[in-house]
Amino acid sequence: MLVCDEIKGIDVFFNARNVAIYGASASQNSVGQAIVQNFIKPQYTGKVYAVNPKYTNVLGVPCYPSLQEIPESVDLVVVAIPARLAPRVFEDIGKKGAKAAIVISGGFSETGPKGAELENEVVKLGKKYGTRIIGPNCVGVIDTSTHVDTFFLPEYRCARPKASNVANIALVSQSGAFAAAIADWTSELGLGVSKIISLGNKCDVDDDDLLCYLGDDSSTQVICYYTEGYDGNKGRSFFDTAREITPHKPVLVVKSGRGSRAKAAASSHTGSLAGLDSVADAAYKQSGVIRADNFDQMFDMAKALAMQPPAEGDRVLMITNGGGLGVMTTDALEALGLTIPNPSSDLESKLREDLPAYCAFGNPFDVVGDAGADRYDAIFREAIPSGEYDIFVVGMLLQTPSLGMEITNIIANYQKQSGKPFVVISMGGGFTTKAGEIMELMGVPTFATGEKGALAAKALARYGEIRLGDKFNKSAGAKKS
Repeated sequence: MLVCDEIKGIDVFFNARNVAIYGASASQNSVGQAIVQNFIKPQYTGKVYAVNPKYTNVLGVPCYPSLQEIPESVDLVVVAIPARLAPRVFEDIGKKGAKAAIVISGGFSETGPKGAELENEVVKLGKKYGTRIIGPNCVGVIDTSTHVDTFFLPEYRCARPKASNVANIALVSQSGAFAAAIADWTSELGLGVSKIISLGNKCDVDDDDLLCYLGDDSSTQVICYYTEGYDGNKGRSFFDTAREITPHKPVLVVKSGRGSRAKAAASSHTGSLAGLDSVADAAYKQSGVIRADNFDQMFDMAKALAMQPPAEGDRVLMITNGGGLGVMTTDALEALGLTIPNPSSDLESKLREDLPAYCAFGNPFDVVGDAGADRYDAIFREAIPSGEYDIFVVGMLLQTPSLGMEITNIIANYQKQSGKPFVVISMGGGFTTKAGEIMELMGVPTFATGEKGALAAKALARYGEIRLGDKFNKSAGAKKS
C-alpha cells in the first residue's frame, strides 16, 4: 500500500500512550470529567493525566496546574477549555513537546472574525512547535483497538462501536454531532468499526491527511466520509490523493450542502465553504470516490465493500425462494443500472437436469417455496463456473420449513471458493435476523430488503469498475429479464 507524506504525525492521535486532558474537571456531567472517564476505563492501557490548577486529582487521576509539571512526556493533549485561553494553552503544549492535540472547544472560526484570529494563532503555535491539531469544535477520535476515546458523550447515551474480526470501516466526519450519532448507530448495527474521527473546523489535520493515513491502515477496509465542503486548495488535494487511494481501498462519501440554505448552514456550522455541488460530484467520479445520498446508503455499501471482493463486471444473478422478493430486488437492480441476463441455453439445460421443472429458470431464478438448500447448491455449482455472472444476489426466506440453516454454510463456502462477490437478502424477524448475523460472521453481507441488497451489489460493481478500469466487463447489451 502507498504511503503519503501527510501520514506524518497522524498516528499518535490513535496510539498515544500518555494522554493529558487540559480542562479536566471534577464537576459532574462536565465535558472535562467525561473525557477523563474514557481514559480510566481498563480497556485503555496507557497513562492519563489531568491539567487544571483547581484540582490535585480528578476521578483519582493526578491533576497538575500545567503540562510542565507532569513528570513524564505527553503524546496527546485533549483541550477542553474556553477558546480565549487557547493560545496560552498551546504555548504550554508546545513547550512540553506533545506532538498531537485535539481541541474539543468551540468558539473559533465558526463564530466569525474574532474566533478565526484565535484559531489562526493556535495553528501558528502548532506549526512552531511541531504539534498536529484535530479540531477545534469537534469531539475528537475513537479507536476501537487502542481505546483512545475523546468523545465526551457518556456511554449510556452514546454507545461505542466495536471492531470486527471480519472487516472494519473508518468514518471521518466534519460534524461532531454526526460522529457521535454514528458511533451510537454502528454499535447497534453491529458493523465493524476501526476508527471514528470528528474533524470540526479542520484547522490543521484535514480530510486529505486522514485519507492518506487510513489508506495505509491495515485495520480499515473501507474509508467513509461525511463532509460539508472543501476549502480551496485543500479540496483539490483531497481529490488528487483519492486518485491514489481508491485503486487500493474503497472510499465513500456523504456530502451535504446541495442547496443554497444548506450551504449557508454549513458555513455557520464549521466555517466551511460548501462549494458548488455539481463540481464536487464530478470530482468524486473522476477520483474514484463513491458518493452516497445518506448514511443509511453509505453503511449498506460500506458493509458489502468491506466484506466482499470487487465485482469484475455488472452481470447479476438473482436467486430466490420467494417470487415477490425476486421481482422487487430485480426492479431495484435494474433501476441502479446493473445487468440481469437470463442464463444461456447451455447453462439452463444443465440447471434443468438438477432442478424441478416448476422452478422459474430465468433471472431472477426462483427455486420456489418448497426449496431446500440443495437447490441453491445446484445453481451455484453450475452458474459460477459458467462465467456468465459477476455478482450473486441470494434471497433466502427462512420462514419456509424446507430451507434450513445449512444454507448459510453453502453460500459462504461457494463465495470463498469462487472469489465472486455475494450479497444475501434475508427478510423477516428474529430467526432470519440470526441467520443474517451468522452469514456476516462468515463474511457475507446480509440485508433486510431487496433494495438494500441491490445497492450493495451496485457498490461492488462500481468499485470493480474503479479497480479494473477498461478490464471491467460491462454487459449493457445483454438480454435482461
